[in-house]
Amino acid sequence: MPVSCIPALIRRHLSTYSRAPIKSAAQTTAARTNAGPLTASHLIADQPRRTKQDRPGFTLVELLVVIAIIGILVGLLLPAVQSAREAARRMSCSNNMRQIGLALHNYASAYKEQFPNAGYDGIGYLNDYSPQAKLLPFLEQQNLSNLIDFDIQMGHPAKADLPTALHEAAATIVPTFLCPSDPESANHSLTLPSGAEIQIAGTNYGMNHGSGMDGSFHPVYAGDGLCWANARIRFASILDGTSNTLVFAETIRGPGSEMANLPNNLATSQSYRSTQIPSDYLAQIDSDDYESIFAATSTWNGARHEYWLRGTVPSGPLLVGRLPPNSRVPDFNYRSSKINSARSRHTGGAMAVFADGSVHFVTDSIDREVWHASWTRHGNEVETVTS
Repeated sequence: MPVSCIPALIRRHLSTYSRAPIKSAAQTTAARTNAGPLTASHLIADQPRRTKQDRPGFTLVELLVVIAIIGILVGLLLPAVQSAREAARRMSCSNNMRQIGLALHNYASAYKEQFPNAGYDGIGYLNDYSPQAKLLPFLEQQNLSNLIDFDIQMGHPAKADLPTALHEAAATIVPTFLCPSDPESANHSLTLPSGAEIQIAGTNYGMNHGSGMDGSFHPVYAGDGLCWANARIRFASILDGTSNTLVFAETIRGPGSEMANLPNNLATSQSYRSTQIPSDYLAQIDSDDYESIFAATSTWNGARHEYWLRGTVPSGPLLVGRLPPNSRVPDFNYRSSKINSARSRHTGGAMAVFADGSVHFVTDSIDREVWHASWTRHGNEVETVTS
């Protein structure tokens, strides 16, 4: 539009507005008075009416874009939140192990530098009170320890016998004994020879029975580690050095049930232990031939570390270091041979506390010789576990 036309347009609009009579304030007031009192309807009527086309809102495309953006943000944030939660659980697990290591030192100070063992000879059967049970007063669990009369004769471990006076203590959950990353129930049912059913509480932390490389897999018999029935191990017994010898390692609890034909699945197999093993089992586990073990095994038991009170039962709280952390090869309990290994629900490894009180996260890929060396008290090895 030419610039010369603009003044003409302005004059035309001004002439249009000038035709309308300008009312005085008195005329405006009189008109309002004659119209009656001002009501809400007057205010509504004075507002310009909007058509459907004038109403603000989202278009379908805009809505889909917003939903897509929200979905992307959730997808980005959710793994980060889950990772942060697991990091917190792992830190809590590490703190539990640190408390257990400190309790072990306090126990040794109170008992002439001797470590807690897995029980001692009794009448007919072992009085197999676990090392965890003996550490209770040093874990701020004196009231629970008062429920345990260590002079009461235990029953047969294989027959799941337990004196009535110990039922309450056996069913008590000790938070310090549990890894928060393990989703399995902390309590399981135990059917006694009498037919009565009681509750027992488990643990995620097992004491070092030995490397298993010396052929000792049963907690009743001496190993090259630190704990078994009638053990008399002291700090002076650890010739390899306290910083090189672990005392407790982490493991996982099982669902407490039996099943057959266990699927070849790592996450599932770690929760169960085999009760039927091939004759060449040791050669197979050392070569990591887990497929042959799965094929030859038809009976599985989920009673893994469900019993913190007793030290020598198949599901009790002792560990052997023959297998590396989180091995694909399942654990086994068969007659006098029992291999319960270090396992965890953490990604990439498992926690362990050493005799000097330090806690390490041991990776699944640790060299086997280094791993075996950390389980012996006097193997004269030079290898050292580092986090």
